Amino acid sequence: MSLAAVWLAFFVCLLVILFTGTKLSRYGDIIAIGTGLGGAWIGLVLLAVVTSMPELVTGLSAIIVVHAPDLAVGSALGSCVYNLLIIAILDFVYRAGSIYSGIQHSHSLSAGFGVVLLGALASAIFVQKHFAMISFGPVGPYAIIAPIAYFIGIRSIFYFERRENEIYAGGLVEAVQAPRRERPALMLTSVYVLFAVNSLVLIAAATALPVIGEGLAVRMGWDQTFVGTFFLALVTSVPEVVISVQAVRIGAVDLAIGGLLGSNLFDLVILAIEDFAYLDGPILYAASDQHLLTAIAALTMTGIAIVGLCARPRARVFRVVAWTSLGLLTVGLFSAVILYLLSS
Repeated sequence: MSLAAVWLAFFVCLLVILFTGTKLSRYGDIIAIGTGLGGAWIGLVLLAVVTSMPELVTGLSAIIVVHAPDLAVGSALGSCVYNLLIIAILDFVYRAGSIYSGIQHSHSLSAGFGVVLLGALASAIFVQKHFAMISFGPVGPYAIIAPIAYFIGIRSIFYFERRENEIYAGGLVEAVQAPRRERPALMLTSVYVLFAVNSLVLIAAATALPVIGEGLAVRMGWDQTFVGTFFLALVTSVPEVVISVQAVRIGAVDLAIGGLLGSNLFDLVILAIEDFAYLDGPILYAASDQHLLTAIAALTMTGIAIVGLCARPRARVFRVVAWTSLGLLTVGLFSAVILYLLSS
C-alpha cells in the first residue's frame, strides 16, 4: 500500500470516528435524560466501555500476537494519563466558566475508585518487581482485586446518584448540576439501537486507527522515536477526545467527565483481563518497572482532579483555564519528559 493510501485510510478512520462520536454524545445524552440515570453514570458505564474497547483489543493483540506484555501495560496506563489530560482540554473548550463548577458530586466518587485501583496497581508493580512474584495460578493479585473494585465502584456510584437525585427532587439542597435539557422527540428504543450501531462502527474504526497509525509511523520513519510513541498514543485517544468535546458542546458536561473517569476505571480493569490472557505468569512481573512512574503520574493527576471536583474553582487563570487543569497539564507533561529521558 502506498504512503498516500495509508494517509487516506488514516483520515477516513478519523472522519468515521468524528461522525459516530458526535452521534454517540447526542444519543448518550438522550439516554441519560430519558432514563433518569444521569449523564455521569451513563458516561461512566456506556461511553467509557465503548471508547475503551480499542485499548482492550490492542492490549490483547500485544499479548497474544506480538507477545509484548510491556506494550499492553504501557498502553493502558498511558490511556489513563491521556484521559485526565483531556479533562484539562475540555476546561479550555468550555466557555461557560470552569468545567468543575457545575457538575455532579458523583464524579468525585468515580475518581476516588480510580485512586484505589491506581494505588493497588502501583503497589503491585513495586512489590512484583522489587520483592517477590506473588501469584494465584497464572495471574497476580491485581487481576483479582481490580474487577471486584470496579463492580463495587459502579454499583456505589449508581446508588449515590440515585440518592442525590432524590434529595434534589425533594428540594432539600440546591442542585449544582447544569439545568436539565429537554429530551428530543426520539423513542428510547430507537436511540438504543442507534447507540449500539454507532458504537460498533466507532469501535471498528478506532481499533483500525492504531494499526494504520503504526504503519504510518513506520513509513514516515517515526517508529523508533519519541515522536512516533507520542503520535500513536494520541491516535488511540481520538475516540475519547471526539466524544468528550462533542458532549461539552451540546451541554452534556457530566456525560463527558463521566466518560473520561469511567474510561480510566475500565482501562485499569483491562490490565486484569490482559493478565488472564498472558499465560507466562503475572503480567506486571513481566512488564518494565518504568510503568510505576506512569501509574504514579496517573494517581497524582487523579488526586488533582478530585481537588477540582470538590473545590469547584470558579476562577480561571488568565480567564482561560482553572488552576486544577493547569496542574493536570503540568504533571502530564512532566511525566512524559521523565519517561522520554529514561527511555533515551
